[in-house]
Amino acid sequence: MKKNKKFLLTLLAGFVFVVSLPLMAAYEAHVINVTAHIENALKVHSNAYDFGTVFPQEYAKRVFFVTTSDSFCEPDQRRVLNVDYKIVQKPKPYWPEPADCGINFATVEEAREYCHDDPDDLDCCYPSLCPYLSKLPRYPEQGDVGIPAFHDPSDPASVAYGTINKDNDPGDEWIIDLAAPCFEGMCAQDYADFVHQHNPTADPNDYMPPAELEDSDFGCDLWI
Repeated sequence: MKKNKKFLLTLLAGFVFVVSLPLMAAYEAHVINVTAHIENALKVHSNAYDFGTVFPQEYAKRVFFVTTSDSFCEPDQRRVLNVDYKIVQKPKPYWPEPADCGINFATVEEAREYCHDDPDDLDCCYPSLCPYLSKLPRYPEQGDVGIPAFHDPSDPASVAYGTINKDNDPGDEWIIDLAAPCFEGMCAQDYADFVHQHNPTADPNDYMPPAELEDSDFGCDLWI
């Protein structure tokens, strides 16, 4: 009987020892330090363009460059070689907002979001210059796709696309030209020819701002 008790106690002690091993292992800590440097792959060489005062059927042109960021250009960075991007146009808010806007935006981002949702509020948002701006690649043979002036900004197809390759095409040059419209009831007889010169498929009647907007500042935000 004593021998059986001794065996039972030994078995119980062994069981407690085996069960306690996972409990102790649960308190062991293994630390893996994880860090990453996150940076945009693109760099845009221009922040703003002011065409100043222009007149109906006047044509003006500006150029901006899109290149890769410094980190993307590093010789030992070979994991990613291509960058696809697009150029999107959005309504431009007055910022800082004018006194008669009636809305106190905390940030310019809030003002942009508001004008994106309610572009017809001309107390807070510029009359849109977007339909009259082109986004054309200087070298379309590289495969970049642009949008001519006199287009519908609300059309999902009115977006320009570009691709940069680290080895063969490290930068793109884009032409932003302004084909200034005439106002309703004030257009010259050759206005249709002017519109079709820039966009053969456009209907000139769709690109005549209301006469009450004459002598106004127009604006548009381009997002790359």
